[in-house]
Amino acid sequence: MSASDRSLVVEDVALTYGRGEAATLALRGVSLVARPGEVLLIRGPSGSGKTTLLQLMGALKTPDRGRVTICGAPTSGLSQKQLQAIRLSRIGFVFQFFNLFPTLTAWENVALPLDLVGRDRRAGERRARQLLDDLGLAHRADHRPGQLSGGQRQRVAVARALAHDPLIILADEPTAALDGASGQTVVETLRGLAHREGRIVVLVSHDQRLADKADREITVEDGRIVTEHAKPSTKLSGEIA
Repeated sequence: MSASDRSLVVEDVALTYGRGEAATLALRGVSLVARPGEVLLIRGPSGSGKTTLLQLMGALKTPDRGRVTICGAPTSGLSQKQLQAIRLSRIGFVFQFFNLFPTLTAWENVALPLDLVGRDRRAGERRARQLLDDLGLAHRADHRPGQLSGGQRQRVAVARALAHDPLIILADEPTAALDGASGQTVVETLRGLAHREGRIVVLVSHDQRLADKADREITVEDGRIVTEHAKPSTKLSGEIA
């Protein structure tokens, strides 16, 4: 697979919410490329369009103009079923408030994406428990979200995002609901997914703590990219180049 077929490419996208006098232009000609092995941080004030941009990158929305290409597959013109197939095969989502099912155990929450793609339940449980073990949560696998700390719940959410082994991880404010120590653990986990495993990790956040953890930072204001710059290398010994 070529480098372009493993990248997430956004080309001149625009998106408007509403119609007529109530219309709001959320994005105005945004272009970017997110590549395997990097952490891309998208920042900007509330209402700037950064979450809308993340939704386009995750095939949750399609642009009015322009194109989003996910691992070589353009999303424009696809049916909802086809978009869902792209999400299930290539994208893992991490949300600010975890979005875990309170009546399910940690491993059952992690295994949900595997249920959606028809994976055998026993195989799904093995995969879920292994991921929780990798994230230091083997001892909490049979606990429900209400029995976990905020940091533990977010790590369960990260494990769920990885269950179907996606190349792309999209995280919307992943540390906003966490204290400093828990937030640091989650960020280092996401960073390791990019640097050690070669995944694409895109973070949308107001959190200043993430600024020195990204390889590249983009600022969005009023639906446009206003700044973009790469950071000095933050990769650790043993991480992929």
